[in-house]
Amino acid sequence: MSNRFPSAGPTPTISDVAVEAGVSKATVSRVLNGKATVDAAIADRVLAAVDALGYRPSMLARSLSLGRTNTIGVVVPDLENPMFQEILRGVTRAAAADGYRVLVTDTEEDPTDEAAAAREARRRCDAIVLCSPRLAEPELRALLAELHPVVLVNRELADSPVPSVSIDYASGMEQVLAELHALGHRRILYLAGPTASQGDRLRRVGIARACSDHDDLSVDIVTAGSALVDGASVVDTVVQHDATAVIAFNDLVALGLVSALRGAGVSVPSALSVIGFDDIPFAAFAVPALSTVSVPRRELGAEAWTRLRDTIGGAEGGHPLVFRPRFVARESTAARPAASPPVWRGTDHPISPELTARLGDREVLVLHDGSGLEPTDAPRPFAHPVTSLGGTVVTESAPEDHPHHVGLSMAVADVDGVSYWGGRTYVAGQGSTILDNHGVQRVTETEVDAGVLRQSLDWIGRDGTTQLRESRRTVVEEFAVPAPGVGSGRSALRVAVSSVLQTTGSTVTIGSPATNGREGAGYGGWFWRLPADAHRSVLSADGPGESTAHGSRAAWVAFVLDADGSADTQTGDTTEPAPTPPRRPTTVLFRQPAANAFPWFVRAAEYPGIGVSLAATSRSTITADTPLVTGLEAVVVDGALDAQQADAIHRALLTAEERSTEPRSIEPRSTGSDA
Repeated sequence: MSNRFPSAGPTPTISDVAVEAGVSKATVSRVLNGKATVDAAIADRVLAAVDALGYRPSMLARSLSLGRTNTIGVVVPDLENPMFQEILRGVTRAAAADGYRVLVTDTEEDPTDEAAAAREARRRCDAIVLCSPRLAEPELRALLAELHPVVLVNRELADSPVPSVSIDYASGMEQVLAELHALGHRRILYLAGPTASQGDRLRRVGIARACSDHDDLSVDIVTAGSALVDGASVVDTVVQHDATAVIAFNDLVALGLVSALRGAGVSVPSALSVIGFDDIPFAAFAVPALSTVSVPRRELGAEAWTRLRDTIGGAEGGHPLVFRPRFVARESTAARPAASPPVWRGTDHPISPELTARLGDREVLVLHDGSGLEPTDAPRPFAHPVTSLGGTVVTESAPEDHPHHVGLSMAVADVDGVSYWGGRTYVAGQGSTILDNHGVQRVTETEVDAGVLRQSLDWIGRDGTTQLRESRRTVVEEFAVPAPGVGSGRSALRVAVSSVLQTTGSTVTIGSPATNGREGAGYGGWFWRLPADAHRSVLSADGPGESTAHGSRAAWVAFVLDADGSADTQTGDTTEPAPTPPRRPTTVLFRQPAANAFPWFVRAAEYPGIGVSLAATSRSTITADTPLVTGLEAVVVDGALDAQQADAIHRALLTAEERSTEPRSIEPRSTGSDA
């Protein structure tokens, strides 16, 4: 028995068909090519001979004779991406209906290979579909002239005769950001795609438009990519950022990120909302189901073929066709999570017990009870260090120029002759003199309610008499920066302190060196000492400079620290050398309660400090019926603010106050004796 396959016999040729039908080879060719010039009876004999012999024409020979292959090439940047798979399916099905087949070339996101791959495909095919080409515009225009007939998918060229179909990704991004804004998100992260992608550029256009529409919206951009692994690779950056929502370049990046977040213990969407682009089939079946921007992928491919077919036939490709995507909300988006209140923790410091305020993993404020201070420093509670969310310390304690300055504290120079300020006392006709007149502020009760620190204090003079009793409130929280371009989309630290001072029976008056004869030295009240070695300049709602802000009742005053290495040429606010190593630029914006606003005490040239001046020009009086109410609010921003940006923060705080639905306690107002 033979192990060979049986011979199939000789393959019939066109000559065999001609002999069988009794016609010439030319007649057989005309019949097979559908020419209408052949007599019907002869054509029937030819077709009968083809069937009898089992003749199959050579496609290569036919292509050579007709000058076409009935094949088109599709060049894609990443065939693993389901988005391109769906576009390809749309092209393939539409082309097949017209008798065309499709060959595919994948450039693997390599722009340098794109032109060569397209030229090679064009040599084998009748026309080309270039899908999301990454080539720079000059190179792309030159290539298109070689490839005709050609159609572009997701890439438009102004004034180009080449037909194109694309997605309005800018509109898609605007829809996403509008949805997130409605859900309360203000700090958002965009994981950008390939730098050469027009889709990525259009997404950025949408970001710019949305931020223009919403002044309080901040979007940071982080380079990622277009694959699953790209989303997973940036998980550490995402976790360290304080965004409440992330928009990925596409669904693959989003799905890779969600998987990595799960491994990092970050819940989606309760801790972080995640949104993709393209609505690939996997998106709806992910856990959680992915919110995304849906685009008509197959329709995009089908329209690409329609325009290419017309171009092959010699017609115009038509005007650019742009599809508008739509946002699809699923399980990976939710309302912005409520900001966590600060965590206050006590520490048993051997000299001065402390309370620390933490926001997440950041220690932002340390509050000392003041028992470790020297008697001549007027022992009192003080906050130091106060640290921005970016890690910059914005207070100083016991500096060489004024050792009794201790960060943020309630420091009053003269309460019926007792100093709760520390250091020397100004005596008319004598000057600054050390006196044995320093009092103590002693904490008698502390509680934390919903993250708010509430304390009761006694102000005790040198003779042991309690002059004043104070109810103090300290708020530490994150604040979303509304000023575009400031803080890199991050939130800022907000610290607000307030006091209600009451007498123990008799009338008490509060004075200052200014009321005792030293002009301009109306210090005394809530006082914030800033670092001495920081370059600094002063802004205020009334204008720039220390001289403008000092003594004013400006709605806000801001210290800009380490914004550059030179002094303010107009105000001369900066006198200290640059710190080594240099700190990052930081701005601290200060406000007072509008109903209880006092003049500002501002120093920048001599040393950096700002306070509420309870006795700027005349003494304030506290009686049993008229307690004194005062406070100081600070927003610490990682970045250098200008006046317009500072005012935007002030207005945002005003709006928040107006919209607040929290019940407010009715506090007695200041006597206004200094007004």
